[in-house]
Amino acid sequence: MYMNNLVAKYEENYVSYQKLTTQFQSMLSLLLQNQPLHIHSIIGRTKNKASLENKILKANDKYNRLSDITDICGIRVITYYEDEIDKISDFIRSHFSIDEENSVDKRKKLSPDRFGYLSLHLIVNLPLNKFGLGSVASDHTCKIEIQIRSILQHAWAEIEHDLEYKNPAGTSDETRRRFCRLASVLEFADREFKDIRNSIEEKTTVPALYREYKKEPQSIRSFKLIQPGFFEKLLIQFPNYGWAACASLIFFMFSILINMY
Repeated sequence: MYMNNLVAKYEENYVSYQKLTTQFQSMLSLLLQNQPLHIHSIIGRTKNKASLENKILKANDKYNRLSDITDICGIRVITYYEDEIDKISDFIRSHFSIDEENSVDKRKKLSPDRFGYLSLHLIVNLPLNKFGLGSVASDHTCKIEIQIRSILQHAWAEIEHDLEYKNPAGTSDETRRRFCRLASVLEFADREFKDIRNSIEEKTTVPALYREYKKEPQSIRSFKLIQPGFFEKLLIQFPNYGWAACASLIFFMFSILINMY
């Protein structure tokens, strides 16, 4: 009976849930668009009736009211690189109140010798009328789940979920093992894409300190290099540029010696 009451309440406020999801998705997109991040997409979805009923059934009387269900409204933030997941999380935490008890980092749930679903789930608390969202459900349900994952993690999760959903009898141990093997390959690919990006950026981005250094005449550049701490700063910023500057200094000093004789 309690499930019927929850579902009836949900249907009564479904339009409000949809509005909340759409407006929050737009707001989060505006907040993130000017950040130095490589975001592939920001997707919003409101849980449908069948999915809600299934969730309530599996919970075994865990939910007494709709506000106990934290993912009726959901957002997925998909980034190109896995090392930006925590940066996005930090940004969201700085702008919204987080329900830490119900938030979960799936990356930390796997033991070191396991591969599988990787995603960071944050539950955001949204007080009524805050952020211009207007009123929502009558039982003050103002929670939104934000899932943050890389595009490769997202691909694995979507395909795995789709195949699981189409197989009500459940998957075999061998199939589960195959999913895990794929997860391990994609985790490695995620790291490789990140390293490739870092390598390209290091080769194409000239640090500000080196740009200023190159503007100076050779005599001034050489004088700067022998000042305490300058070469160390240059070397720390970008090792390749630091050693290039050092070679430039040696060449300059060598040319002075030749002119002296």
